[in-house]
Amino acid sequence: MLRESVVCAACIGFLGCGSSEPKSPLVLGGAAANPLPGIRTLTESQTRTLQNVVTSAGERCGSIELAYLRELDTVAGVESWEVRCPEAPYAVVIRADGAPGTVQRCMGSSFDASPCVDPFARGPRNRTPGALNPDLGKLLEPMKAKDGKTD
Repeated sequence: MLRESVVCAACIGFLGCGSSEPKSPLVLGGAAANPLPGIRTLTESQTRTLQNVVTSAGERCGSIELAYLRELDTVAGVESWEVRCPEAPYAVVIRADGAPGTVQRCMGSSFDASPCVDPFARGPRNRTPGALNPDLGKLLEPMKAKDGKTD
């Protein structure tokens, strides 16, 4: 009986020594040595965390093939990621306050830099602007009333 009490007390003491703060849902834990965007080599735990965010949003992700840190906002407690899973690439936003992560499927990139293509980013344009179509140029002229009257 005394032995069981000692074992029970030891178990309770052991469990009570743990941290009372909840574990951060952020992959990098709110701090990173390199906050700049780029490809990251993650630990197994970090990879699982990121994969769980994707799958808990109802998307399929068997594994993380590439993880790209898009943005790290330590003040607001937000991490923005782009990940490439075998099933599809995703843009992922994780918040430190425990709010559900935002996961959005994106267009895949054929480059190894970023798993997602920004459809609005365009390379330098090689064409110089030409003359306006004369019919369209009329639209840019100020409007004038035929009889000289205005409202």
